[in-house]
Amino acid sequence: MNKKNLQLGRKYIHKRQTMIDGVLREAERWIKCDRITPTGAIFRREFEPRIRMTDAQIEREVYER
Repeated sequence: MNKKNLQLGRKYIHKRQTMIDGVLREAERWIKCDRITPTGAIFRREFEPRIRMTDAQIEREVYER
């Protein structure tokens, strides 16, 4: 997804690859756009620390459903 298309307060799917017990797996979760910064954006989930992402990470990992 292009950062220019992000909307504050909207929820997006965050798909990323993560290593679990030596096996590469794809994880998927809902995140909410909290703030757009010059170098990327900040997302959040309830009860979790804020997630800072760069423009490249947003293009690679954030999707609309």
